[in-house]
Amino acid sequence: MPWKRCLAEMWTRDRTGNSTPDSNTRVVRITKHNEPLGATVRNEGEKVVIGRVVKGGAAERSGNLNPGDEVLEVNGLRLTGKSVHDICSTLCQMSGTLTFVIIPGPQSAQEEETQPVFHYRAHFSYTPEDDLYIPCHELGISFQRGDILHVINKDDPHWWQAYRDGEWTQTLAGLIPSLALQQHRLALQRQKKDQESREQSTSPSRKKTTSSSLLCTRKPQKRRSASSPFRRDAQETPPYEEMALYYPQPNQKRPLILVGPPSIGRHELRQRLLDDTSKFAAPVPHTTRGREEGEIDGVDYYFVSKQQFETMVTEKRFLEHGEYDKQMYGTSTSSIKSILNSAKICVLNIQPSSLPAFHDSDLKPYVVFLTPPSPHISRHLKLKNGDMFKEDEYRELVIIAHNMEENYGHFFDSVIPFEDVDFVLKQVMYEISLLEREPQWVPAKWVQ
Repeated sequence: MPWKRCLAEMWTRDRTGNSTPDSNTRVVRITKHNEPLGATVRNEGEKVVIGRVVKGGAAERSGNLNPGDEVLEVNGLRLTGKSVHDICSTLCQMSGTLTFVIIPGPQSAQEEETQPVFHYRAHFSYTPEDDLYIPCHELGISFQRGDILHVINKDDPHWWQAYRDGEWTQTLAGLIPSLALQQHRLALQRQKKDQESREQSTSPSRKKTTSSSLLCTRKPQKRRSASSPFRRDAQETPPYEEMALYYPQPNQKRPLILVGPPSIGRHELRQRLLDDTSKFAAPVPHTTRGREEGEIDGVDYYFVSKQQFETMVTEKRFLEHGEYDKQMYGTSTSSIKSILNSAKICVLNIQPSSLPAFHDSDLKPYVVFLTPPSPHISRHLKLKNGDMFKEDEYRELVIIAHNMEENYGHFFDSVIPFEDVDFVLKQVMYEISLLEREPQWVPAKWVQ
């Protein structure tokens, strides 16, 4: 697309409003077609000032609009004194060659430094159309929890510039809430929730009215959408987690963790995987119970005393441990690593509450969450196996799965509906083949 360089003409205004040359102003011409200009403005009193220039937009490609520049007029329309809302509406309707008369800001003469690209996984879902406080809805990008975002600019403390993973070919970057802004919003949400709880406990019958102000408020108050633009999972985790590419190691496999609601089929799937002894293995657990006839120490279990077990717990040598039938059982880090060092894939069935410990370890686990299939498929499978489909049982299973995903979904790498074990096994084996030959986004702390 052809772009015209700005003209080095200088202008000033006399008392009649006519333009005359002066060294304090200059004219910038930018060609804009069916695309956003790629710049936002803010009001400083009566002044209209460029707030940010988004990478890949017409403004950035021209190289002649910079944050801090004061905009006097566009295509002969004087902007001084106009609101941001009115200016955005006007610019959205303009196309072709836009002629700006500006007063260069102090940053215009500075040479822009190349910024590093940061890679983050989002732990919340965001829709800019529902966000009243984004400077320009057209420049916002939506994303879902779990999406990888490539942040290319963090200069603005409230709004980062980013691309979604897989969309590098998109010319124009988008705006997303910064870490600080999102944390501020979450703090306000918690504060409001705590206040409502206190009001309910003191005056349950009183109608509550609360209000709060968010950062970057530049738009008139409107009715808030019923769905929050920054819906968050229940467990407190950072809004973003920094990620890095991990390249497969031939002799160092990632552990495979299976998570899901009770009786979903995890144990059957695990056993089908373990049938391939050349590729998969299960860690040998520790236990305080006595050895039964035919059991071999170090093969079936590591049999230890209660005191030894408690010492291992104190030394944080278990990634998961618990009590069953008055005996203690635990899975140690060393037992998992012994499998990984043998170039096999370690397969584990664990409770979701143990996922944080695995996430904070150096094992680089791959977590598969198994969910109930649709009611139609679930009913069909039950009838096929000669069982009765019970609505209440299915509904309870769905609720449990939903709560697991709300609280621990930020640890999941894959979500698979458990239609039948053959279907899930085929899907898991396909994902394992990708893990063995393609790079993956993992928490940056895993590869540092």
